[in-house]
Amino acid sequence: MSSIEAVYCSQGDMQFVFPSIDEYDMKRVLSSNWATSDTTNLFNLHNSGYTSVLFKDGKDLGSEQGSEPSSDNTWRYQEDTDNLQFFLTSSSTSILNTAIFESGRDFSDLITECRKRGSDFTRSIISKPIYPRKGVGIQSSVSNDYPEVIVMIAAHLACYFLVNPYNAEIANDLYSKVSNVDGTGWADKINRGEINLYQEDANDATKGILREVAISGSSTGGIAQVRGIPVTEWDVIKILISTAGTFTAGSTSTVKFTSYVKNENGLKISEDQSAIIIDGSFQNVGHGMEVRFAPGVYTANDEWELEVSAPDYLDQGATIIKYAVNARV
Repeated sequence: MSSIEAVYCSQGDMQFVFPSIDEYDMKRVLSSNWATSDTTNLFNLHNSGYTSVLFKDGKDLGSEQGSEPSSDNTWRYQEDTDNLQFFLTSSSTSILNTAIFESGRDFSDLITECRKRGSDFTRSIISKPIYPRKGVGIQSSVSNDYPEVIVMIAAHLACYFLVNPYNAEIANDLYSKVSNVDGTGWADKINRGEINLYQEDANDATKGILREVAISGSSTGGIAQVRGIPVTEWDVIKILISTAGTFTAGSTSTVKFTSYVKNENGLKISEDQSAIIIDGSFQNVGHGMEVRFAPGVYTANDEWELEVSAPDYLDQGATIIKYAVNARV
Protein backbone atom coordinates (compact mmCIF):
# COMPACT_ATOMS: atom_id res chain seq x y z
CA MET A 1 0.00 0.00 0.00
CA SER A 2 1.09 3.58 -0.55
CA SER A 3 0.10 6.99 0.75
CA ILE A 4 0.15 10.50 -0.66
CA GLU A 5 -0.82 12.15 2.61
CA ALA A 6 1.53 14.91 3.72
CA VAL A 7 3.80 14.79 6.75
CA TYR A 8 3.60 18.23 8.33
CA CYS A 9 6.58 18.24 10.69
CA SER A 10 10.25 17.29 10.64
CA GLN A 11 12.50 15.75 13.27
CA GLY A 12 13.88 19.26 13.78
CA ASP A 13 10.36 20.51 14.54
CA MET A 14 9.96 17.71 17.10
CA GLN A 15 13.26 18.65 18.76
CA PHE A 16 12.18 22.31 18.84
CA VAL A 17 9.07 21.23 20.75
CA PHE A 18 10.76 18.62 22.94
CA PRO A 19 14.59 18.84 22.89
CA SER A 20 15.11 15.55 24.76
CA ILE A 21 13.45 13.25 22.21
CA ASP A 22 16.70 11.27 21.95
CA GLU A 23 16.05 9.98 25.48
CA TYR A 24 13.03 8.08 24.18
CA ASP A 25 14.88 5.79 21.81
CA MET A 26 12.83 2.58 22.13
CA LYS A 27 15.77 0.21 22.64
CA ARG A 28 16.49 -2.09 25.56
CA VAL A 29 19.88 -3.47 26.47
CA LEU A 30 19.99 -7.26 26.37
CA SER A 31 21.58 -9.31 29.13
CA SER A 32 25.21 -10.40 28.81
CA ASN A 33 24.60 -14.13 29.03
CA TRP A 34 25.67 -15.45 25.67
CA ALA A 35 26.13 -19.20 25.39
CA THR A 36 27.70 -21.43 22.80
CA SER A 37 25.65 -23.74 20.59
CA ASP A 38 26.26 -27.02 18.81
CA THR A 39 27.24 -25.02 15.70
CA THR A 40 30.68 -23.43 15.55
CA ASN A 41 30.61 -19.60 15.72
CA LEU A 42 26.86 -19.60 16.45
CA PHE A 43 25.88 -18.21 19.85
CA ASN A 44 22.59 -18.22 21.79
CA LEU A 45 21.06 -15.68 24.12
CA HIS A 46 18.31 -17.53 25.96
CA ASN A 47 15.25 -15.69 27.32
CA SER A 48 16.25 -12.63 25.31
CA GLY A 49 12.71 -11.33 24.87
CA TYR A 50 11.10 -10.47 21.55
CA THR A 51 13.60 -8.95 19.13
CA SER A 52 12.59 -7.34 15.83
CA VAL A 53 15.73 -5.25 15.28
CA LEU A 54 19.13 -6.07 16.75
CA PHE A 55 21.94 -3.61 17.45
CA LYS A 56 25.54 -4.43 18.42
CA ASP A 57 27.50 -1.56 19.94
CA GLY A 58 25.01 0.84 18.36
CA LYS A 59 25.17 -0.68 14.87
CA ASP A 60 21.98 -1.92 13.23
CA LEU A 61 22.69 -5.53 12.22
CA GLY A 62 20.11 -5.56 9.47
CA SER A 63 17.22 -7.87 8.79
CA GLU A 64 16.60 -11.06 10.70
CA GLN A 65 17.57 -14.30 8.92
CA GLY A 66 14.85 -16.71 7.90
CA SER A 67 17.01 -19.69 8.76
CA GLU A 68 19.89 -20.42 11.09
CA PRO A 69 22.51 -17.64 10.80
CA SER A 70 25.69 -18.73 9.04
CA SER A 71 27.65 -15.57 8.20
CA ASP A 72 29.20 -12.85 10.33
CA ASN A 73 26.84 -10.50 12.21
CA THR A 74 23.69 -12.32 11.06
CA TRP A 75 21.00 -13.20 13.54
CA ARG A 76 17.48 -14.51 14.11
CA TYR A 77 14.98 -14.61 16.96
CA GLN A 78 13.23 -17.90 17.70
CA GLU A 79 9.91 -16.91 19.19
CA ASP A 80 8.85 -20.41 20.24
CA THR A 81 11.93 -20.81 22.47
CA ASP A 82 12.53 -17.10 23.20
CA ASN A 83 16.07 -17.50 21.94
CA LEU A 84 18.30 -15.08 20.04
CA GLN A 85 20.91 -16.59 17.73
CA PHE A 86 23.96 -14.64 16.57
CA PHE A 87 26.80 -15.74 14.27
CA LEU A 88 30.33 -14.35 14.45
CA THR A 89 33.58 -16.08 13.55
CA SER A 90 36.67 -15.93 15.76
CA SER A 91 34.56 -14.89 18.72
CA SER A 92 33.62 -16.26 22.10
CA THR A 93 30.99 -15.83 24.78
CA SER A 94 33.38 -13.67 26.82
CA ILE A 95 33.95 -11.36 23.85
CA LEU A 96 30.22 -11.11 23.12
CA ASN A 97 29.42 -10.44 26.77
CA THR A 98 31.62 -7.33 26.67
CA ALA A 99 29.67 -5.96 23.69
CA ILE A 100 26.40 -4.04 24.06
CA PHE A 101 23.51 -5.75 22.32
CA GLU A 102 20.21 -3.90 22.10
CA SER A 103 16.78 -4.86 20.87
CA GLY A 104 14.41 -2.29 19.50
CA ARG A 105 13.48 -0.13 16.58
CA ASP A 106 15.76 1.99 14.47
CA PHE A 107 15.39 5.48 15.97
CA SER A 108 15.09 7.19 12.58
CA ASP A 109 12.28 4.80 11.60
CA LEU A 110 10.59 5.41 14.95
CA ILE A 111 10.73 9.19 14.52
CA THR A 112 9.38 8.89 10.97
CA GLU A 113 6.44 6.83 12.20
CA CYS A 114 5.70 9.31 15.00
CA ARG A 115 5.76 12.18 12.47
CA LYS A 116 3.35 10.29 10.21
CA ARG A 117 1.02 9.43 13.08
CA GLY A 118 1.13 13.00 14.34
CA SER A 119 0.25 14.29 10.87
CA ASP A 120 -2.58 11.80 10.38
CA PHE A 121 -3.97 12.69 13.79
CA THR A 122 -3.74 16.39 12.91
CA ARG A 123 -5.93 15.79 9.85
CA SER A 124 -8.43 13.97 12.07
CA ILE A 125 -8.86 16.72 14.66
CA ILE A 126 -8.75 19.78 12.36
CA SER A 127 -12.18 20.30 10.82
CA LYS A 128 -10.84 22.30 7.87
CA PRO A 129 -8.79 21.45 4.78
CA ILE A 130 -5.05 21.99 5.21
CA TYR A 131 -3.34 23.46 2.17
CA PRO A 132 0.42 23.72 1.56
CA ARG A 133 2.15 27.06 1.18
CA LYS A 134 3.67 26.27 -2.19
CA GLY A 135 5.23 28.81 -4.53
CA VAL A 136 8.06 31.34 -4.53
CA GLY A 137 7.80 33.67 -1.55
CA ILE A 138 4.85 31.75 -0.08
CA GLN A 139 6.55 29.61 2.58
CA SER A 140 6.47 30.63 6.22
CA SER A 141 9.29 32.71 7.70
CA VAL A 142 11.02 29.49 8.81
CA SER A 143 10.55 27.97 5.32
CA ASN A 144 7.84 25.48 6.22
CA ASP A 145 5.50 24.33 3.46
CA TYR A 146 2.49 24.31 5.80
CA PRO A 147 1.02 26.89 8.20
CA GLU A 148 3.21 27.13 11.27
CA VAL A 149 0.34 26.32 13.63
CA ILE A 150 -0.22 23.05 11.73
CA VAL A 151 3.49 22.23 11.91
CA MET A 152 3.47 22.83 15.67
CA ILE A 153 0.32 20.76 16.18
CA ALA A 154 1.77 17.83 14.23
CA ALA A 155 5.12 18.14 16.04
CA HIS A 156 3.45 18.17 19.47
CA LEU A 157 1.37 15.13 18.54
CA ALA A 158 4.43 13.31 17.17
CA CYS A 159 6.24 13.95 20.46
CA TYR A 160 3.12 12.82 22.32
CA PHE A 161 3.17 9.45 20.55
CA LEU A 162 6.91 9.09 21.19
CA VAL A 163 6.77 9.94 24.90
CA ASN A 164 3.41 8.52 25.99
CA PRO A 165 4.56 4.91 26.58
CA TYR A 166 7.13 6.16 29.11
CA ASN A 167 5.83 9.37 30.68
CA ALA A 168 2.08 9.99 30.49
CA GLU A 169 2.34 13.28 32.39
CA ILE A 170 4.70 14.88 29.87
CA ALA A 171 2.72 13.35 27.00
CA ASN A 172 -0.56 14.79 28.30
CA ASP A 173 1.05 18.22 28.64
CA LEU A 174 2.14 18.02 24.99
CA TYR A 175 -1.35 17.00 23.91
CA SER A 176 -3.02 19.76 25.93
CA LYS A 177 -1.24 22.37 23.81
CA VAL A 178 -3.15 20.93 20.85
CA SER A 179 -6.55 20.26 22.43
CA ASN A 180 -7.97 20.20 25.95
CA VAL A 181 -11.24 20.18 27.88
CA ASP A 182 -11.10 23.97 28.28
CA GLY A 183 -10.98 24.41 24.51
CA THR A 184 -7.81 26.53 24.63
CA GLY A 185 -5.66 24.30 22.43
CA TRP A 186 -4.51 25.36 18.98
CA ALA A 187 -6.75 22.82 17.26
CA ASP A 188 -9.72 23.96 19.35
CA LYS A 189 -9.14 27.57 18.29
CA ILE A 190 -8.71 26.64 14.63
CA ASN A 191 -11.97 24.72 14.63
CA ARG A 192 -13.76 27.70 16.22
CA GLY A 193 -12.24 30.11 13.72
CA GLU A 194 -10.12 31.96 16.27
CA ILE A 195 -6.93 30.96 14.47
CA ASN A 196 -6.84 31.14 10.68
CA LEU A 197 -4.98 28.77 8.42
CA TYR A 198 -2.94 29.96 5.45
CA GLN A 199 -5.76 29.64 2.92
CA GLU A 200 -7.96 31.73 5.22
CA ASP A 201 -5.58 34.69 5.17
CA ALA A 202 -7.99 36.25 2.67
CA ASN A 203 -9.90 37.48 5.74
CA ASP A 204 -6.87 39.66 6.54
CA ALA A 205 -6.41 40.51 2.87
CA THR A 206 -9.60 42.58 3.00
CA LYS A 207 -7.47 45.03 5.00
CA GLY A 208 -4.28 44.35 3.05
CA ILE A 209 -1.41 42.01 3.95
CA LEU A 210 1.86 43.90 3.58
CA ARG A 211 5.12 42.00 3.03
CA GLU A 212 8.69 43.16 2.44
CA VAL A 213 9.98 41.57 -0.76
CA ALA A 214 13.42 43.15 -1.19
CA ILE A 215 14.66 45.96 1.05
CA SER A 216 18.21 47.31 0.93
CA GLY A 217 20.21 47.10 4.14
CA SER A 218 20.89 50.84 3.89
CA SER A 219 17.19 51.78 3.70
CA THR A 220 15.62 53.19 6.83
CA GLY A 221 12.21 54.19 5.49
CA GLY A 222 9.23 51.96 4.91
CA ILE A 223 5.48 51.68 4.63
CA ALA A 224 4.01 52.70 7.95
CA GLN A 225 0.27 52.20 7.34
CA VAL A 226 -2.20 50.65 4.92
CA ARG A 227 -5.84 51.55 4.50
CA GLY A 228 -8.71 51.10 2.06
CA ILE A 229 -11.33 48.60 0.92
CA PRO A 230 -10.10 46.40 -1.96
CA VAL A 231 -12.29 46.47 -5.05
CA THR A 232 -10.75 43.42 -6.70
CA GLU A 233 -11.49 39.77 -6.04
CA TRP A 234 -7.82 39.10 -5.25
CA ASP A 235 -4.46 40.51 -6.24
CA VAL A 236 -0.92 41.13 -5.04
CA ILE A 237 0.07 44.76 -5.62
CA LYS A 238 3.76 45.42 -6.24
CA ILE A 239 5.07 48.67 -4.71
CA LEU A 240 8.54 49.62 -5.94
CA ILE A 241 10.85 52.55 -5.17
CA SER A 242 11.58 53.90 -8.64
CA THR A 243 13.68 56.92 -7.55
CA ALA A 244 15.96 56.65 -4.53
CA GLY A 245 16.53 59.37 -1.99
CA THR A 246 15.77 60.57 1.51
CA PHE A 247 12.28 61.55 2.55
CA THR A 248 12.47 64.00 5.44
CA ALA A 249 9.72 66.01 7.11
CA GLY A 250 10.21 69.69 6.34
CA SER A 251 12.10 69.05 3.09
CA THR A 252 10.90 68.57 -0.45
CA SER A 253 10.82 64.86 -1.25
CA THR A 254 12.52 63.45 -4.33
CA VAL A 255 11.70 59.81 -3.57
CA LYS A 256 9.26 58.22 -6.01
CA PHE A 257 7.34 54.93 -6.09
CA THR A 258 5.55 52.96 -8.79
CA SER A 259 2.89 50.32 -8.21
CA TYR A 260 1.84 47.38 -10.36
CA VAL A 261 -1.31 45.24 -10.40
CA LYS A 262 -2.32 42.08 -12.23
CA ASN A 263 -3.65 41.82 -15.76
CA GLU A 264 -4.76 38.96 -17.99
CA ASN A 265 -1.13 37.84 -18.33
CA GLY A 266 -0.19 37.57 -14.68
CA LEU A 267 0.58 39.30 -11.38
CA LYS A 268 2.48 42.59 -10.82
CA ILE A 269 2.54 43.53 -14.51
CA SER A 270 0.36 46.56 -15.21
CA GLU A 271 1.45 49.95 -13.88
CA ASP A 272 -1.23 51.47 -11.70
CA GLN A 273 0.67 54.40 -10.22
CA SER A 274 3.78 55.63 -12.05
CA ALA A 275 6.67 57.56 -10.47
CA ILE A 276 4.62 59.16 -7.68
CA ILE A 277 6.50 61.43 -5.27
CA ILE A 278 6.32 60.15 -1.71
CA ASP A 279 4.80 62.90 0.44
CA GLY A 280 3.97 61.17 3.73
CA SER A 281 0.20 61.17 3.21
CA PHE A 282 -1.93 58.18 2.30
CA GLN A 283 -1.23 57.55 -1.38
CA ASN A 284 -3.08 55.34 -3.85
CA VAL A 285 -1.36 52.13 -4.97
CA GLY A 286 -4.30 50.49 -6.78
CA HIS A 287 -7.56 48.57 -6.24
CA GLY A 288 -8.83 51.18 -3.77
CA MET A 289 -5.87 50.72 -1.42
CA GLU A 290 -3.60 53.42 0.00
CA VAL A 291 -0.29 53.31 1.85
CA ARG A 292 1.60 55.87 3.90
CA PHE A 293 5.39 55.98 3.67
CA ALA A 294 7.43 56.91 6.76
CA PRO A 295 10.37 59.33 6.63
CA GLY A 296 13.74 57.74 5.96
CA VAL A 297 16.23 56.63 3.35
CA TYR A 298 14.85 54.74 0.35
CA THR A 299 16.95 52.74 -2.09
CA ALA A 300 16.03 52.12 -5.74
CA ASN A 301 14.16 48.84 -6.17
CA ASP A 302 13.12 48.55 -2.54
CA GLU A 303 9.99 46.44 -2.97
CA TRP A 304 6.88 45.54 -1.01
CA GLU A 305 3.82 43.53 -1.95
CA LEU A 306 0.31 44.14 -0.71
CA GLU A 307 -2.04 41.18 -0.89
CA VAL A 308 -5.66 42.29 -1.15
CA SER A 309 -9.04 40.65 -1.55
CA ALA A 310 -12.50 42.17 -1.73
CA PRO A 311 -14.70 41.70 1.34
CA ASP A 312 -17.41 39.05 1.07
CA TYR A 313 -20.16 41.63 0.70
CA LEU A 314 -18.42 43.15 -2.33
CA ASP A 315 -17.87 39.71 -3.86
CA GLN A 316 -21.54 38.87 -3.33
CA GLY A 317 -22.63 42.19 -4.79
CA ALA A 318 -20.48 41.65 -7.86
CA THR A 319 -21.98 38.18 -8.29
CA ILE A 320 -25.53 39.53 -8.04
CA ILE A 321 -24.79 42.22 -10.67
CA LYS A 322 -23.15 39.63 -12.93
CA TYR A 323 -26.18 37.36 -12.78
CA ALA A 324 -28.56 40.31 -13.29
CA VAL A 325 -26.66 41.42 -16.41
CA ASN A 326 -26.62 37.87 -17.77
CA ALA A 327 -30.35 37.54 -17.12
CA ARG A 328 -31.10 40.72 -19.12
CA VAL A 329 -28.95 39.48 -21.96
